[in-house]
Amino acid sequence: MTESNRNESAPKKDEAPSPAANYLLISAGSIFTSMVIAGFLVGYMIDYIFDTTPIFFLGCGVLGFVGGAEKVHRLTKRLDQQATQEKKND
Repeated sequence: MTESNRNESAPKKDEAPSPAANYLLISAGSIFTSMVIAGFLVGYMIDYIFDTTPIFFLGCGVLGFVGGAEKVHRLTKRLDQQATQEKKND
């Protein structure tokens, strides 16, 4: 490979991500946090209604954590797919 081809195919590390990517990453943190908090709130309400120990509180909190992690994973996966498509188009 010639020197010019190597420079063109190498990823640019100094290049800033697009504004859309920044907003998606900001929303990823918000989505994860809201899922965990919603899980704890739902679990608390179930425990309050049935007058149980904090078994539902902890269980729903774990489910919120898992669901939030899955949503963030899907979001970042979609962001990676868009970035690879943009590189192919260039």
